[in-house]
Amino acid sequence: MKPAENLQPASVATVNAARWAISIVFLLNGTGIGLWAAHVPLVQARAGIDTGTLGFLLLTIAGGAIAAMPVSGWMSARWSTRAVTLASGGLFAVTGVLLMNADGLLPLFLAAFAFGASNGVLDVSMNANASEVESARGIPTMSSFHGFFSLGGLLGAALGGMLIGAGLGDGRGALMAGIAIAVVVALCSPYVLRVAPSKHESHFALPRGPALFLGLLGMLCFAVEGALVDWSALLLTERTRAEPASAALGYSAFSIAMAACRFAGDRLVLRFGAMRVMVIGGLGMFAGLLLAVLSTHFVLSACGFALIGLSAANVVPLIFAAAARIPGMSAGGGLATVATLGYAGLLLAPPLIGSVAAHTNIAVALGILSVSGVVIAANARVVKR
Repeated sequence: MKPAENLQPASVATVNAARWAISIVFLLNGTGIGLWAAHVPLVQARAGIDTGTLGFLLLTIAGGAIAAMPVSGWMSARWSTRAVTLASGGLFAVTGVLLMNADGLLPLFLAAFAFGASNGVLDVSMNANASEVESARGIPTMSSFHGFFSLGGLLGAALGGMLIGAGLGDGRGALMAGIAIAVVVALCSPYVLRVAPSKHESHFALPRGPALFLGLLGMLCFAVEGALVDWSALLLTERTRAEPASAALGYSAFSIAMAACRFAGDRLVLRFGAMRVMVIGGLGMFAGLLLAVLSTHFVLSACGFALIGLSAANVVPLIFAAAARIPGMSAGGGLATVATLGYAGLLLAPPLIGSVAAHTNIAVALGILSVSGVVIAANARVVKR
């Protein structure tokens, strides 16, 4: 991996500090998402909304993210990925607090859109900055950044549970956590790498060429992840007759396996190469989904979900790293284009799976989705180019 041309010379100590600083930002982003996930039932109860309205609220968050991602590439190119990462990180903390403390339907939906938008901008800008750090180091690093995000999600969910258990689920706990996130982002600011944006690169483009191709592969991977969030528990209850409490462990197996494998991903890429890791990842996703949907034994199905987590762990980091290196596009612009398509898959896959399941069953619907892994493996060469 060659250093990017527009990187300013930096000492090893500076680059190492930047690596840990942006890793903490990834961790905080995951923590905020996990904290929100733990508060969803309480927000629904406080707002007095039914499941359908809650679905629209979650859709509003996703819509805010998708709407803001293209803008993030332009902002990163204008003010640097560092500036946008720090600003959106602070806004992410603030809007998360507003969302978990909103009183009234309109303020709730406005806070949801703002939370999604700030998360979308942060997602693109921090990945672009991570790509700059990776280029400065000259060795694969992206998977470890995403590992910190996954770890943050687990920590955020656990922290949310602790705050709720301590009687602080009325919004006070979210306020304390939001202040802590904003403070830590500010403490990281001196160490986040600053790269002067290139004036000769496109900062956002309609999806076409390499950006379109990478975006479609990202869409398939995000589709699998989104489908597991909403449908894994139902699959286990229908196929294995598991109790609802046990069925939730299926997604936990996926999440824990993904987080663990992401921390090993950079070493795997160094040893085997990006293309081989993509091929193995795609085929593993295919095999894991088939095992999960064909088995009638709980442990085997849970192992299938864990295999999906292990296999998919490094696919998105590799796609994002490749998006940041698209010739003629800035890192932020390439990532904005690809991430927008990817998150569209995360948004659209669950209802499409539900539609297919309504005419067949959930096992058939997820079985069809397993083909995504084969498509990813067959087109793995794109990350090498």
